Amino acid sequence: MKVLLRFKDLNSLVKYLNEELNKLLIAKKILDDEAKRDSLVDIIEIGSNGNISMRRDRISEIMKGIMNELNSRIEHINQLLEEIKEEFNDSNFTGIVLLEFNNGIPNRVLLSQPLTLGDFS
Repeated sequence: MKVLLRFKDLNSLVKYLNEELNKLLIAKKILDDEAKRDSLVDIIEIGSNGNISMRRDRISEIMKGIMNELNSRIEHINQLLEEIKEEFNDSNFTGIVLLEFNNGIPNRVLLSQPLTLGDFS
């Protein structure tokens, strides 16, 4: 599923991406700490038919998939931030700035033309 978020300028987009990156890095650290303890976690799954199942498992059993997902999201956000910095040299442009998500992962930035140089607030 694709979703678009609209921002007023590049600075707003960069601020949002940095906040999301920080949240993911905090989640990764917490999961790393829990993996070292090998804690038990409750896993709740909702099937396509609406049935709910619950099971308890060691976090080490499910960590690989979760960590791969976190790392993928962190990598995509870092790539977008690097590309924005390379292309716009920390300048703030206003216009229509859209962030496209593909299955919950930031995928690309869409910009209106022409963009205008905005303030640095």
